[in-house]
Amino acid sequence: MGQVRKPVKAALTDRELQVLALVADGASNRQAAAKLFISEASIKTHLLHIYDKLGVRDRAAAVGEGYRRGLLS
Repeated sequence: MGQVRKPVKAALTDRELQVLALVADGASNRQAAAKLFISEASIKTHLLHIYDKLGVRDRAAAVGEGYRRGLLS
């Protein structure tokens, strides 16, 4: 019988990577939004997508997982 594979999470988009990098540098949602010329609501939405794709629940875990996966340097 075939093996059941764990579903692969989708890769982060370029914008999600930008948001993750700003968060890793200590930016607040407001600061990240200003830097990227988007709303704070958009930052929050990007963060929720990042958390889902990385399988984490918060900013600190997302940053840690980003470094672990080599998404941040």
